[in-house]
Amino acid sequence: MSTIYVIGKIITLPGAYLKTFWEHFVCRLLGIPVETGDYLVYDERLGHVEHEFPKTLPRTFLFAWLPGLINRLLGIPMFFAGALGIVYLGVEPIIRESGEKTWIFFVYLVLLYLGISLLCNIFPLVEDALLLWDKLYGKNSSANIVWKVLLFIPTACMLIGS
Repeated sequence: MSTIYVIGKIITLPGAYLKTFWEHFVCRLLGIPVETGDYLVYDERLGHVEHEFPKTLPRTFLFAWLPGLINRLLGIPMFFAGALGIVYLGVEPIIRESGEKTWIFFVYLVLLYLGISLLCNIFPLVEDALLLWDKLYGKNSSANIVWKVLLFIPTACMLIGS
């Protein structure tokens, strides 16, 4: 399973690399110590930065949610721009009427690939998602009922997705 995971991350390397950058940025923003700054480690950590666990529930939630949100916000417009050009408008590498080559097809293709790459890397590492679930719903959870209700759907989505 981990081999398939690493191959998937290598195929979507631009999105995985950018997700690692956003995780590192959020760690610095929240004051979470980063253990190593290696972005490209070809194992189960590909696409994630090695860090210490956040101490509080808000930091844990923000660390698990914010990098994926940024990747999502960047990936959705790229994906739809590429898909709109290739699928809906039907742009092809060669213009049918004149037989000339066109470069806009390759722009749409790159946008589609980058959008898919970013959208494939929106979920946190499994350990981070499990830590968030444990801080919310674990035996020693100190979260009140309001936070448990409000964060149930995003936390469940992150846990299932990771």
